[in-house]
This record gives sequence, structure tokens and C-alpha cells, in this order.
Amino acid sequence: MTARRDVVDRIARSTRRILVVAAVLTLIGLALMVWSMAEPTPMPVILAMSVGQGLGILAFLLFGVVVLVDQLHKQRETGARDVERSSSVAREPAGAPPPVAPSPPSREALP
Repeated sequence: MTARRDVVDRIARSTRRILVVAAVLTLIGLALMVWSMAEPTPMPVILAMSVGQGLGILAFLLFGVVVLVDQLHKQRETGARDVERSSSVAREPAGAPPPVAPSPPSREALP
């Protein structure tokens, strides 16, 4: 469990770098696609269909990982705030009587 948490924290710290890498990979993939459209010979088309698509998929996966880690990070912060809020709730004084639960209605009151 702590190893998973360390990975999430490490990714959360390097979010900006991962997004920059994803953007650069996307631009390279798009450049290969444009090249294959401008010069429709076999080599540019093959490169665009294989390398360009691979770079696009890798960039999308990096972006997805960043979004997932960001969501996990926000959930952890929310959970920590909830725990802090619940632990700081005012406690009843020790000498106070316990709250009385309402009694169920009697059978005579029912039709």
C-alpha cells in the first residue's frame, strides 16, 4: 500500500513534466501525420501510421495517468480534511446524560 502511495506522490510532484512530454509527443505524432498527408509516398505514410500513432497513444496514456493521479490526490486531501473535521467535533461533557431515543408509537395509536 505504501509503495502505491509513493508512486502516486512521485507522479503528482512531476505532473508538469509529464504533461510537457505528452504535449511534445503529440506534436511529433501530428507532424508525422501532416508529413504523410503532404507527401503521400509509402515511407511517410508507414511512419505516420505506426510511429505517429504509437506516439499519440503514449501521449494519451501519459495524460490519462496525470488525470488519474490528480483525482486520487484530491480524494486523499478530501479524506484527510474529513478525518480532521470529524476529530475536531465538540464532544459532549462527561457528566451529561445520554440522549434519549424517541419511543416507538404505542399499539393503541395504530389503526
